[in-house]
Amino acid sequence: MITPFDSIGRTYNHIKRWRQLIQILVKYGFADIVDALNFQHYIEVGKSVVSGKPVKEITSITREERIRLVVEEMGTTFIKFGQILSTRPDLISQPLIEEFKKLQDKVPPFPNEEAVKIIEKELDGKVDELFSELSTEPIASASIAQVYIGVLPDGEKVAIKVRRPDIEKIVKVDLEIMTNLAKLGEAHLHGLEIIQPVAIIEEFARQLENEMNFLLEAYNIERFAENAKKTDGVHVIEVYRSYSTRTVLTTEFVAGTKIDRMDKLDELGVDKSAIAVIGSNAVLKQIFEDGFFHGDPHPGNLLVTEDQKVCFLDFGMMGTLSKKEQEHLADLVINVVTNNDEEITNSVLNIAINSEEIENTTKLQREILRFVNSYACLPFNQLDAGKILQELLDLLIKFGIKLPPEYYLLIKALVTIEGIGNSLDPDFVMMDYVKPYAQRLVMRRYDPRKISKDFGKTTLDYYKLVSEMPSEIRELLKFIKRGEIKIDLETKSLQPVMKTWDRDANRLAFAIVNSSILLSSSLIIMAKVPPMWHEVSVPGMIGIGLSVLMSLRLLLAIFTSGHM
Repeated sequence: MITPFDSIGRTYNHIKRWRQLIQILVKYGFADIVDALNFQHYIEVGKSVVSGKPVKEITSITREERIRLVVEEMGTTFIKFGQILSTRPDLISQPLIEEFKKLQDKVPPFPNEEAVKIIEKELDGKVDELFSELSTEPIASASIAQVYIGVLPDGEKVAIKVRRPDIEKIVKVDLEIMTNLAKLGEAHLHGLEIIQPVAIIEEFARQLENEMNFLLEAYNIERFAENAKKTDGVHVIEVYRSYSTRTVLTTEFVAGTKIDRMDKLDELGVDKSAIAVIGSNAVLKQIFEDGFFHGDPHPGNLLVTEDQKVCFLDFGMMGTLSKKEQEHLADLVINVVTNNDEEITNSVLNIAINSEEIENTTKLQREILRFVNSYACLPFNQLDAGKILQELLDLLIKFGIKLPPEYYLLIKALVTIEGIGNSLDPDFVMMDYVKPYAQRLVMRRYDPRKISKDFGKTTLDYYKLVSEMPSEIRELLKFIKRGEIKIDLETKSLQPVMKTWDRDANRLAFAIVNSSILLSSSLIIMAKVPPMWHEVSVPGMIGIGLSVLMSLRLLLAIFTSGHM
Protein backbone atom coordinates (compact mmCIF):
# COMPACT_ATOMS: atom_id res chain seq x y z
CA MET A 1 0.00 0.00 0.00
CA ILE A 2 1.42 3.40 -1.02
CA THR A 3 1.22 5.94 1.80
CA PRO A 4 1.88 9.69 1.96
CA PHE A 5 5.12 8.88 3.76
CA ASP A 6 6.69 6.68 1.07
CA SER A 7 8.75 9.62 -0.22
CA ILE A 8 10.35 10.21 3.18
CA GLY A 9 13.71 8.66 3.99
CA ARG A 10 13.25 7.27 7.51
CA THR A 11 16.13 9.30 8.92
CA TYR A 12 16.55 10.36 12.50
CA ASN A 13 15.93 14.02 11.62
CA HIS A 14 12.58 13.24 9.96
CA ILE A 15 11.33 11.13 12.86
CA LYS A 16 12.54 13.68 15.39
CA ARG A 17 10.79 16.53 13.54
CA TRP A 18 7.53 14.55 13.23
CA ARG A 19 7.56 13.82 16.96
CA GLN A 20 8.13 17.53 17.64
CA LEU A 21 5.21 18.54 15.40
CA ILE A 22 2.84 16.06 17.06
CA GLN A 23 3.92 17.14 20.55
CA ILE A 24 3.31 20.80 19.68
CA LEU A 25 -0.11 20.05 18.16
CA VAL A 26 -1.17 18.16 21.31
CA LYS A 27 0.33 20.87 23.53
CA TYR A 28 -1.87 23.53 21.91
CA GLY A 29 -5.06 21.49 21.98
CA PHE A 30 -5.09 19.90 18.53
CA ALA A 31 -5.19 16.25 19.60
CA ASP A 32 -8.34 15.90 17.49
CA ILE A 33 -6.34 16.78 14.36
CA VAL A 34 -3.65 14.27 15.35
CA ASP A 35 -6.31 11.56 15.73
CA ALA A 36 -8.07 12.51 12.48
CA LEU A 37 -4.80 12.34 10.49
CA ASN A 38 -4.06 8.90 12.01
CA PHE A 39 -0.32 9.58 12.35
CA GLN A 40 0.48 6.29 14.10
CA HIS A 41 -0.81 4.33 11.10
CA TYR A 42 1.98 5.83 8.98
CA ILE A 43 4.86 6.44 11.37
CA GLU A 44 5.87 5.13 14.79
CA VAL A 45 5.92 8.18 17.06
CA GLY A 46 5.21 6.63 20.45
CA LYS A 47 1.97 6.53 22.40
CA SER A 48 3.18 9.10 24.97
CA VAL A 49 3.62 11.70 22.23
CA VAL A 50 0.10 11.30 20.81
CA SER A 51 -1.70 10.99 24.15
CA GLY A 52 -0.29 14.13 25.78
CA LYS A 53 -2.51 16.88 27.22
CA PRO A 54 -2.69 20.55 26.24
CA VAL A 55 -1.32 23.24 28.55
CA LYS A 56 -4.11 24.51 30.82
CA GLU A 57 -3.71 28.17 29.77
CA ILE A 58 -4.26 27.19 26.12
CA THR A 59 -7.96 26.48 26.62
CA SER A 60 -8.64 30.17 27.27
CA ILE A 61 -7.40 31.47 23.89
CA THR A 62 -8.93 31.21 20.43
CA ARG A 63 -8.27 28.44 17.95
CA GLU A 64 -6.64 30.92 15.55
CA GLU A 65 -4.21 32.07 18.26
CA ARG A 66 -3.31 28.47 19.01
CA ILE A 67 -2.61 27.79 15.32
CA ARG A 68 -0.29 30.79 15.25
CA LEU A 69 1.54 29.53 18.37
CA VAL A 70 2.01 26.12 16.72
CA VAL A 71 3.50 27.78 13.65
CA GLU A 72 5.81 29.98 15.74
CA GLU A 73 7.10 27.04 17.77
CA MET A 74 7.76 24.96 14.64
CA GLY A 75 10.18 27.62 13.43
CA THR A 76 11.60 29.03 10.18
CA THR A 77 9.77 27.19 7.40
CA PHE A 78 6.38 27.20 9.11
CA ILE A 79 6.71 30.88 10.05
CA LYS A 80 7.52 31.80 6.43
CA PHE A 81 4.52 29.77 5.26
CA GLY A 82 2.25 31.53 7.76
CA GLN A 83 3.48 34.93 6.61
CA ILE A 84 2.68 34.08 3.00
CA LEU A 85 -0.76 32.72 3.96
CA SER A 86 -1.48 36.04 5.70
CA THR A 87 -1.72 37.56 2.19
CA ARG A 88 -4.16 34.91 0.92
CA PRO A 89 -7.74 35.61 2.08
CA ASP A 90 -8.92 33.16 -0.57
CA LEU A 91 -7.31 30.30 1.38
CA ILE A 92 -7.74 31.10 5.09
CA SER A 93 -10.23 33.01 7.26
CA GLN A 94 -9.79 36.66 8.21
CA PRO A 95 -9.28 35.91 11.96
CA LEU A 96 -6.44 33.54 11.05
CA ILE A 97 -4.98 36.12 8.67
CA GLU A 98 -4.87 38.64 11.53
CA GLU A 99 -3.05 36.11 13.71
CA PHE A 100 -0.54 35.21 11.00
CA LYS A 101 0.23 38.91 10.52
CA LYS A 102 1.69 38.80 14.05
CA LEU A 103 4.29 36.19 13.11
CA GLN A 104 7.74 37.60 13.77
CA ASP A 105 10.68 36.45 11.69
CA LYS A 106 13.22 37.08 14.47
CA VAL A 107 15.44 34.42 15.97
CA PRO A 108 18.65 34.52 18.06
CA PRO A 109 21.78 35.05 15.94
CA PHE A 110 24.08 32.15 15.15
CA PRO A 111 27.74 32.46 16.32
CA ASN A 112 29.88 35.08 14.60
CA GLU A 113 32.68 32.55 14.11
CA GLU A 114 30.37 30.54 11.84
CA ALA A 115 29.41 33.66 9.91
CA VAL A 116 33.09 34.50 9.33
CA LYS A 117 33.77 30.95 8.07
CA ILE A 118 30.85 31.19 5.62
CA ILE A 119 32.03 34.60 4.32
CA GLU A 120 35.62 33.40 3.85
CA LYS A 121 34.55 30.18 2.12
CA GLU A 122 32.03 31.86 -0.20
CA LEU A 123 34.20 34.88 -1.10
CA ASP A 124 37.42 32.84 -1.21
CA GLY A 125 39.55 35.00 1.05
CA LYS A 126 40.29 36.06 4.61
CA VAL A 127 37.87 38.53 6.18
CA ASP A 128 40.63 41.04 7.01
CA GLU A 129 41.67 40.97 3.33
CA LEU A 130 38.14 41.26 1.98
CA PHE A 131 37.05 44.05 4.32
CA SER A 132 38.96 46.76 6.13
CA GLU A 133 36.31 46.58 8.86
CA LEU A 134 33.60 44.08 9.87
CA SER A 135 31.20 44.43 12.78
CA THR A 136 31.70 41.86 15.57
CA GLU A 137 27.93 41.48 16.05
CA PRO A 138 25.07 41.33 13.51
CA ILE A 139 22.82 44.38 13.25
CA ALA A 140 19.83 42.17 12.38
CA SER A 141 19.00 38.49 12.70
CA ALA A 142 16.17 36.57 11.02
CA SER A 143 15.29 32.96 10.33
CA ILE A 144 17.15 32.72 7.01
CA ALA A 145 20.08 35.11 7.47
CA GLN A 146 21.73 37.76 9.61
CA VAL A 147 23.31 41.05 8.57
CA TYR A 148 26.69 42.61 9.39
CA ILE A 149 28.17 46.02 8.62
CA GLY A 150 31.49 46.10 6.82
CA VAL A 151 33.82 48.49 5.02
CA LEU A 152 35.40 47.62 1.67
CA PRO A 153 39.10 48.34 1.03
CA ASP A 154 38.09 51.46 -0.96
CA GLY A 155 36.23 52.83 2.09
CA GLU A 156 32.67 52.03 0.92
CA LYS A 157 30.36 51.06 3.81
CA VAL A 158 28.39 47.90 3.04
CA ALA A 159 25.79 45.54 4.50
CA ILE A 160 26.71 41.83 4.38
CA LYS A 161 23.84 39.35 4.53
CA VAL A 162 24.95 35.85 5.54
CA ARG A 163 22.68 32.83 5.22
CA ARG A 164 22.31 30.56 8.24
CA PRO A 165 24.39 27.39 8.15
CA ASP A 166 22.47 24.23 7.25
CA ILE A 167 19.27 26.24 6.66
CA GLU A 168 18.70 24.42 3.34
CA LYS A 169 18.75 21.02 5.08
CA ILE A 170 16.33 22.24 7.76
CA VAL A 171 13.96 23.71 5.16
CA LYS A 172 14.15 20.57 3.01
CA VAL A 173 13.07 18.34 5.93
CA ASP A 174 10.28 20.76 6.89
CA LEU A 175 9.00 21.02 3.32
CA GLU A 176 8.82 17.23 3.02
CA ILE A 177 6.90 17.11 6.29
CA MET A 178 4.55 19.89 5.15
CA THR A 179 3.98 18.14 1.80
CA ASN A 180 3.11 14.85 3.47
CA LEU A 181 0.98 16.69 6.02
CA ALA A 182 -0.94 18.23 3.11
CA LYS A 183 -1.40 14.78 1.55
CA LEU A 184 -2.72 13.43 4.85
CA GLY A 185 -5.09 16.39 5.10
CA GLU A 186 -6.46 15.74 1.61
CA ALA A 187 -6.90 12.05 2.47
CA HIS A 188 -8.51 12.38 5.90
CA LEU A 189 -10.00 15.88 6.37
CA HIS A 190 -13.20 16.29 4.33
CA GLY A 191 -13.34 19.45 2.22
CA LEU A 192 -9.63 20.26 2.48
CA GLU A 193 -8.96 18.88 -1.00
CA ILE A 194 -10.93 21.82 -2.48
CA ILE A 195 -8.12 24.29 -1.75
CA GLN A 196 -5.46 21.84 -3.04
CA PRO A 197 -2.99 22.08 -0.11
CA VAL A 198 -0.31 20.01 -1.86
CA ALA A 199 -0.19 22.47 -4.78
CA ILE A 200 -0.02 25.37 -2.31
CA ILE A 201 2.95 23.78 -0.52
CA GLU A 202 4.71 23.22 -3.86
CA GLU A 203 4.27 26.89 -4.79
CA PHE A 204 5.51 27.93 -1.34
CA ALA A 205 8.57 25.66 -1.72
CA ARG A 206 9.52 27.42 -4.96
CA GLN A 207 9.09 30.83 -3.36
CA LEU A 208 11.17 29.90 -0.30
CA GLU A 209 13.91 28.44 -2.50
CA ASN A 210 14.08 31.74 -4.38
CA GLU A 211 14.27 33.69 -1.12
CA MET A 212 17.25 31.60 0.02
CA ASN A 213 19.12 32.24 -3.25
CA PHE A 214 20.89 35.57 -2.70
CA LEU A 215 22.04 35.75 -6.33
CA LEU A 216 18.38 35.97 -7.30
CA GLU A 217 17.89 38.76 -4.76
CA ALA A 218 20.90 40.55 -6.25
CA TYR A 219 19.25 40.31 -9.68
CA ASN A 220 16.00 41.67 -8.21
CA ILE A 221 17.85 44.69 -6.79
CA GLU A 222 19.56 45.40 -10.11
CA ARG A 223 16.32 45.10 -12.06
CA PHE A 224 14.57 47.30 -9.50
CA ALA A 225 17.38 49.87 -9.77
CA GLU A 226 17.13 49.99 -13.55
CA ASN A 227 13.38 50.59 -13.36
CA ALA A 228 13.74 53.23 -10.63
CA LYS A 229 16.22 55.42 -12.54
CA LYS A 230 13.42 57.78 -13.60
CA THR A 231 11.56 57.68 -10.27
CA ASP A 232 12.02 60.93 -8.37
CA GLY A 233 12.87 60.74 -4.69
CA VAL A 234 13.85 57.04 -4.57
CA HIS A 235 17.29 55.89 -3.42
CA VAL A 236 18.20 52.44 -4.76
CA ILE A 237 20.90 50.40 -3.04
CA GLU A 238 23.90 49.14 -5.03
CA VAL A 239 24.86 45.45 -5.23
CA TYR A 240 28.50 44.37 -5.07
CA ARG A 241 28.49 41.31 -7.33
CA SER A 242 32.12 40.35 -6.64
CA TYR A 243 31.20 40.10 -2.95
CA SER A 244 27.97 38.16 -3.48
CA THR A 245 27.09 34.46 -3.90
CA ARG A 246 24.05 32.24 -3.30
CA THR A 247 24.87 32.38 0.43
CA VAL A 248 26.37 35.87 0.94
CA LEU A 249 24.89 39.13 -0.36
CA THR A 250 26.83 42.40 -0.12
CA THR A 251 25.06 45.69 -0.80
CA GLU A 252 25.52 49.36 -0.12
CA PHE A 253 24.78 50.29 3.50
CA VAL A 254 22.16 53.01 3.71
CA ALA A 255 21.81 55.07 6.88
CA GLY A 256 18.26 56.30 7.35
CA THR A 257 15.16 56.47 9.49
CA LYS A 258 12.35 53.91 9.35
CA ILE A 259 9.40 55.45 7.58
CA ASP A 260 7.07 54.90 10.56
CA ARG A 261 9.32 56.74 13.07
CA MET A 262 7.19 59.90 13.08
CA ASP A 263 8.98 61.48 16.04
CA LYS A 264 12.39 61.04 14.43
CA LEU A 265 11.15 62.31 11.06
CA ASP A 266 9.75 65.43 12.75
CA GLU A 267 13.03 65.93 14.58
CA LEU A 268 14.91 65.81 11.26
CA GLY A 269 12.47 68.26 9.64
CA VAL A 270 11.29 65.77 7.03
CA ASP A 271 8.35 66.79 4.83
CA LYS A 272 6.18 63.77 5.64
CA SER A 273 3.47 64.58 3.09
CA ALA A 274 6.12 64.67 0.35
CA ILE A 275 7.47 61.30 1.54
CA ALA A 276 3.93 59.84 1.36
CA VAL A 277 3.66 60.95 -2.28
CA ILE A 278 7.13 59.63 -3.17
CA GLY A 279 6.42 56.23 -1.60
CA SER A 280 3.00 55.80 -3.21
CA ASN A 281 4.19 56.94 -6.65
CA ALA A 282 7.15 54.57 -6.43
CA VAL A 283 4.94 51.54 -5.71
CA LEU A 284 2.32 52.53 -8.29
CA LYS A 285 4.98 52.99 -10.98
CA GLN A 286 6.35 49.54 -10.12
CA ILE A 287 2.89 48.01 -10.56
CA PHE A 288 1.39 49.90 -13.49
CA GLU A 289 4.50 50.75 -15.53
CA ASP A 290 7.34 48.37 -14.64
CA GLY A 291 5.31 45.23 -13.95
CA PHE A 292 7.89 44.37 -11.25
CA PHE A 293 7.02 45.47 -7.73
CA HIS A 294 8.21 45.15 -4.15
CA GLY A 295 5.92 42.56 -2.58
CA ASP A 296 6.45 43.56 1.05
CA PRO A 297 6.79 47.36 1.45
CA HIS A 298 6.12 47.36 5.21
CA PRO A 299 7.70 50.09 7.41
CA GLY A 300 10.66 47.84 8.31
CA ASN A 301 11.61 47.69 4.61
CA LEU A 302 11.36 51.44 3.94
CA LEU A 303 13.89 54.04 5.06
CA VAL A 304 13.91 57.81 4.71
CA THR A 305 17.46 58.96 3.91
CA GLU A 306 19.17 62.15 5.08
CA ASP A 307 18.44 63.82 1.72
CA GLN A 308 14.74 62.92 2.18
CA LYS A 309 14.53 60.08 -0.30
CA VAL A 310 12.72 56.77 0.15
CA CYS A 311 14.91 53.66 0.15
CA PHE A 312 13.46 50.14 -0.31
CA LEU A 313 15.12 47.21 1.48
CA ASP A 314 14.84 43.39 1.29
CA PHE A 315 14.14 42.25 -2.27
CA GLY A 316 13.48 38.59 -1.55
CA MET A 317 9.73 38.87 -2.24
CA MET A 318 8.97 40.54 -5.58
CA GLY A 319 5.85 40.44 -7.73
CA THR A 320 5.65 40.44 -11.53
CA LEU A 321 2.83 41.39 -13.89
CA SER A 322 2.68 40.84 -17.64
CA LYS A 323 1.58 43.69 -19.92
CA LYS A 324 -1.81 42.01 -20.32
CA GLU A 325 -2.22 41.66 -16.54
CA GLN A 326 -1.32 45.34 -16.10
CA GLU A 327 -4.00 46.32 -18.63
CA HIS A 328 -6.64 44.15 -16.92
CA LEU A 329 -5.75 45.75 -13.59
CA ALA A 330 -5.98 49.26 -15.08
CA ASP A 331 -9.39 48.42 -16.57
CA LEU A 332 -10.59 47.23 -13.16
CA VAL A 333 -9.42 50.41 -11.41
CA ILE A 334 -11.00 52.73 -14.01
CA ASN A 335 -14.28 50.81 -13.93
CA VAL A 336 -14.39 50.94 -10.12
CA VAL A 337 -13.73 54.70 -10.19
CA THR A 338 -16.45 55.26 -12.84
CA ASN A 339 -18.92 52.93 -11.02
CA ASN A 340 -19.41 50.72 -14.09
CA ASP A 341 -20.69 47.46 -12.61
CA GLU A 342 -20.97 45.59 -15.93
CA GLU A 343 -17.40 46.41 -16.93
CA ILE A 344 -16.13 45.63 -13.41
CA THR A 345 -17.61 42.16 -13.83
CA ASN A 346 -15.91 41.75 -17.21
CA SER A 347 -12.61 42.99 -15.77
CA VAL A 348 -12.84 40.55 -12.88
CA LEU A 349 -13.54 37.63 -15.22
CA ASN A 350 -10.61 38.67 -17.43
CA ILE A 351 -8.30 38.54 -14.41
CA ALA A 352 -9.68 35.34 -12.82
CA ILE A 353 -7.85 32.08 -13.48
CA ASN A 354 -11.07 30.06 -13.21
CA SER A 355 -13.50 32.35 -15.09
CA GLU A 356 -14.82 29.42 -17.16
CA GLU A 357 -16.05 27.81 -13.92
CA ILE A 358 -18.16 30.83 -12.92
CA GLU A 359 -21.71 29.99 -13.96
CA ASN A 360 -23.94 32.62 -12.38
CA THR A 361 -22.38 35.82 -13.76
CA THR A 362 -25.73 37.60 -13.51
CA LYS A 363 -25.77 37.18 -9.75
CA LEU A 364 -22.12 38.25 -9.60
CA GLN A 365 -22.93 41.44 -11.52
CA ARG A 366 -25.86 42.11 -9.20
CA GLU A 367 -23.58 41.84 -6.17
CA ILE A 368 -20.99 44.07 -7.83
CA LEU A 369 -23.74 46.64 -8.52
CA ARG A 370 -24.51 46.71 -4.79
CA PHE A 371 -20.81 47.07 -4.09
CA VAL A 372 -20.54 49.98 -6.57
CA ASN A 373 -23.64 51.72 -5.17
CA SER A 374 -22.17 51.64 -1.65
CA TYR A 375 -19.37 53.93 -2.89
CA ALA A 376 -21.19 55.90 -5.59
CA CYS A 377 -22.40 58.57 -3.14
CA LEU A 378 -18.91 59.31 -1.78
CA PRO A 379 -16.75 62.13 -3.19
CA PHE A 380 -13.69 60.89 -5.07
CA ASN A 381 -11.27 62.22 -2.43
CA GLN A 382 -13.00 60.12 0.24
CA LEU A 383 -12.53 56.79 -1.52
CA ASP A 384 -10.29 54.40 0.42
CA ALA A 385 -8.36 52.36 -2.18
CA GLY A 386 -7.28 49.68 0.28
CA LYS A 387 -10.77 49.21 1.70
CA ILE A 388 -12.35 49.09 -1.78
CA LEU A 389 -9.88 46.45 -3.00
CA GLN A 390 -10.32 44.38 0.15
CA GLU A 391 -14.14 44.45 -0.07
CA LEU A 392 -14.03 43.57 -3.77
CA LEU A 393 -11.66 40.72 -2.95
CA ASP A 394 -14.02 39.42 -0.25
CA LEU A 395 -16.85 39.51 -2.80
CA LEU A 396 -14.82 37.50 -5.32
CA ILE A 397 -13.91 34.92 -2.70
CA LYS A 398 -17.62 34.56 -1.87
CA PHE A 399 -18.25 33.57 -5.52
CA GLY A 400 -15.27 31.21 -5.61
CA ILE A 401 -13.34 33.41 -8.04
CA LYS A 402 -9.60 32.72 -7.95
CA LEU A 403 -7.04 35.36 -8.86
CA PRO A 404 -3.40 34.76 -9.88
CA PRO A 405 -1.15 34.72 -6.75
CA GLU A 406 0.55 37.95 -7.87
CA TYR A 407 -2.70 39.89 -7.37
CA TYR A 408 -2.89 39.01 -3.68
CA LEU A 409 0.68 40.24 -3.26
CA LEU A 410 -0.24 43.36 -5.22
CA ILE A 411 -3.28 44.10 -3.04
CA LYS A 412 -1.16 43.64 0.08
CA ALA A 413 1.45 46.08 -1.29
CA LEU A 414 -1.20 48.71 -2.13
CA VAL A 415 -2.97 48.38 1.21
CA THR A 416 0.36 48.60 3.08
CA ILE A 417 1.63 51.66 1.23
CA GLU A 418 -1.74 53.40 1.61
CA GLY A 419 -1.61 52.80 5.37
CA ILE A 420 1.89 54.28 5.51
CA GLY A 421 0.76 57.26 3.44
CA ASN A 422 -2.17 57.94 5.78
CA SER A 423 0.08 57.76 8.85
CA LEU A 424 2.51 60.25 7.26
CA ASP A 425 -0.23 62.60 6.06
CA PRO A 426 -3.84 62.40 7.32
CA ASP A 427 -4.98 64.17 4.13
CA PHE A 428 -3.27 61.64 1.85
CA VAL A 429 -5.72 60.07 -0.67
CA MET A 430 -4.33 57.05 -2.48
CA MET A 431 -6.96 57.14 -5.23
CA ASP A 432 -5.66 60.55 -6.33
CA TYR A 433 -2.46 58.81 -7.41
CA VAL A 434 -3.86 55.45 -8.55
CA LYS A 435 -6.28 56.87 -11.14
CA PRO A 436 -3.72 58.72 -13.35
CA TYR A 437 -1.50 55.62 -13.58
CA ALA A 438 -4.47 53.47 -14.58
CA GLN A 439 -5.66 56.06 -17.13
CA ARG A 440 -2.23 56.25 -18.77
CA LEU A 441 -2.08 52.47 -18.98
CA VAL A 442 -5.54 52.31 -20.59
CA MET A 443 -4.58 54.99 -23.12
CA ARG A 444 -1.32 53.21 -23.90
CA ARG A 445 -3.20 50.46 -25.73
CA TYR A 446 -4.44 53.10 -28.24
CA ASP A 447 -0.91 54.36 -28.99
CA PRO A 448 -0.41 54.10 -32.80
CA ARG A 449 3.01 52.52 -32.21
CA LYS A 450 1.48 49.82 -30.00
CA ILE A 451 -1.34 49.22 -32.48
CA SER A 452 1.20 48.91 -35.28
CA LYS A 453 3.32 46.52 -33.21
CA ASP A 454 0.28 44.39 -32.25
CA PHE A 455 -0.88 44.34 -35.86
CA GLY A 456 2.57 43.24 -37.00
CA LYS A 457 2.57 40.46 -34.44
CA THR A 458 -0.91 39.33 -35.49
CA THR A 459 0.15 39.35 -39.14
CA LEU A 460 3.23 37.30 -38.26
CA ASP A 461 1.07 34.82 -36.37
CA TYR A 462 -1.21 34.45 -39.40
CA TYR A 463 1.85 33.97 -41.61
CA LYS A 464 3.23 31.25 -39.33
CA LEU A 465 -0.16 29.55 -39.29
CA VAL A 466 -0.41 29.54 -43.06
CA SER A 467 3.24 28.50 -43.58
CA GLU A 468 2.95 25.62 -41.12
CA MET A 469 -0.39 24.39 -42.50
CA PRO A 470 1.03 22.24 -45.35
CA SER A 471 3.32 20.26 -43.00
CA GLU A 472 0.48 19.86 -40.50
CA ILE A 473 -1.80 18.57 -43.25
CA ARG A 474 0.92 16.11 -44.38
CA GLU A 475 1.18 14.79 -40.81
CA LEU A 476 -2.59 14.44 -40.65
CA LEU A 477 -2.61 12.52 -43.95
CA LYS A 478 0.03 10.13 -42.58
CA PHE A 479 -2.21 9.31 -39.62
CA ILE A 480 -5.16 8.76 -41.96
CA LYS A 481 -3.06 6.55 -44.25
CA ARG A 482 -2.00 4.37 -41.31
CA GLY A 483 -5.63 3.99 -40.29
CA GLU A 484 -5.12 5.84 -37.00
CA ILE A 485 -7.67 8.49 -37.97
CA LYS A 486 -10.82 7.92 -39.96
CA ILE A 487 -12.63 10.84 -41.54
CA ASP A 488 -15.91 10.63 -43.40
CA LEU A 489 -16.32 13.51 -45.88
CA GLU A 490 -19.59 14.15 -47.64
CA THR A 491 -18.19 16.88 -49.89
CA LYS A 492 -16.62 16.07 -53.26
CA SER A 493 -13.99 18.74 -52.98
CA LEU A 494 -12.50 21.02 -50.34
CA GLN A 495 -11.67 23.73 -52.85
CA PRO A 496 -14.90 25.73 -52.42
CA VAL A 497 -14.44 25.65 -48.66
CA MET A 498 -10.80 26.73 -48.89
CA LYS A 499 -11.76 29.48 -51.31
CA THR A 500 -14.39 30.78 -48.87
CA TRP A 501 -11.90 30.68 -45.99
CA ASP A 502 -9.32 32.52 -48.08
CA ARG A 503 -11.84 35.22 -49.02
CA ASP A 504 -13.01 35.70 -45.42
CA ALA A 505 -9.41 35.84 -44.15
CA ASN A 506 -8.59 38.54 -46.70
CA ARG A 507 -11.64 40.56 -45.68
CA LEU A 508 -10.71 40.21 -42.00
CA ALA A 509 -7.13 41.37 -42.63
CA PHE A 510 -8.45 44.25 -44.79
CA ALA A 511 -10.84 45.29 -41.99
CA ILE A 512 -8.08 45.17 -39.34
CA VAL A 513 -5.79 47.36 -41.47
CA ASN A 514 -8.65 49.78 -42.11
CA SER A 515 -9.51 49.99 -38.40
CA SER A 516 -5.87 50.64 -37.52
CA ILE A 517 -5.66 53.47 -40.08
CA LEU A 518 -8.91 55.01 -38.83
CA LEU A 519 -7.89 54.84 -35.17
CA SER A 520 -4.36 56.13 -35.82
CA SER A 521 -5.70 59.01 -37.93
CA SER A 522 -8.17 59.98 -35.21
CA LEU A 523 -5.38 60.06 -32.63
CA ILE A 524 -3.21 62.14 -34.99
CA ILE A 525 -6.05 64.68 -35.40
CA MET A 526 -6.57 64.80 -31.61
CA ALA A 527 -2.81 65.29 -31.08
CA LYS A 528 -2.81 68.07 -33.72
CA VAL A 529 0.20 66.67 -35.58
CA PRO A 530 1.45 69.26 -38.16
CA PRO A 531 1.14 70.36 -40.88
CA MET A 532 -2.24 71.91 -40.07
CA TRP A 533 -5.05 73.18 -42.33
CA HIS A 534 -7.79 75.22 -40.65
CA GLU A 535 -6.50 73.90 -37.29
CA VAL A 536 -6.94 70.28 -38.45
CA SER A 537 -4.02 67.88 -38.92
CA VAL A 538 -3.43 67.21 -42.64
CA PRO A 539 -1.91 63.69 -42.11
CA GLY A 540 -4.93 62.82 -39.98
CA MET A 541 -7.36 64.01 -42.66
CA ILE A 542 -5.51 61.99 -45.33
CA GLY A 543 -5.71 58.91 -43.12
CA ILE A 544 -9.46 59.40 -42.53
CA GLY A 545 -10.02 59.78 -46.28
CA LEU A 546 -8.04 56.64 -47.04
CA SER A 547 -10.03 54.76 -44.39
CA VAL A 548 -13.33 55.89 -45.94
CA LEU A 549 -12.23 54.71 -49.40
CA MET A 550 -11.13 51.34 -48.01
CA SER A 551 -14.45 50.93 -46.18
CA LEU A 552 -16.40 51.66 -49.36
CA ARG A 553 -14.22 49.13 -51.24
CA LEU A 554 -14.91 46.46 -48.63
CA LEU A 555 -18.66 47.14 -48.57
CA LEU A 556 -18.81 47.03 -52.38
CA ALA A 557 -17.03 43.63 -52.38
CA ILE A 558 -19.50 42.25 -49.83
CA PHE A 559 -22.58 43.52 -51.69
CA THR A 560 -21.41 42.27 -55.08
CA SER A 561 -20.66 38.80 -53.67
CA GLY A 562 -24.19 38.50 -52.33
CA HIS A 563 -22.93 37.34 -48.92
CA MET A 564 -23.41 39.72 -45.98
